[in-house]
Amino acid sequence: MGGAAPVLLPPACCHLRARLQEAAQQLLASLGDPAALLIASTSGDKLAFVAAASPAAVKAGVQSGQVVGAVAKLCGGGGGGKPALAQAGGKDASRLGEALALARSMLQEKL
Repeated sequence: MGGAAPVLLPPACCHLRARLQEAAQQLLASLGDPAALLIASTSGDKLAFVAAASPAAVKAGVQSGQVVGAVAKLCGGGGGGKPALAQAGGKDASRLGEALALARSMLQEKL
């Protein structure tokens, strides 16, 4: 059974992007379809973001690359990727709360 709303996790304990991607894919698989999420991690003042979307969420218009691009830009960084999986980085961890709120709004708009 799919998730009707995105899942936004608080800053993760690990800043390794490969681990963030793995965590995002595992969580997405456990949520079902449709589902979309954003994982954020901090390391000092730097941020890492990974967004993931299930096939039905992508079909509904969720674009993971656009989500991470927007939150990274808000945090002084950049990134992107494919509609189903994307990653980005930011330089201003003080804006993490705003970034998560933006991601939630963008994902909920499509789901």
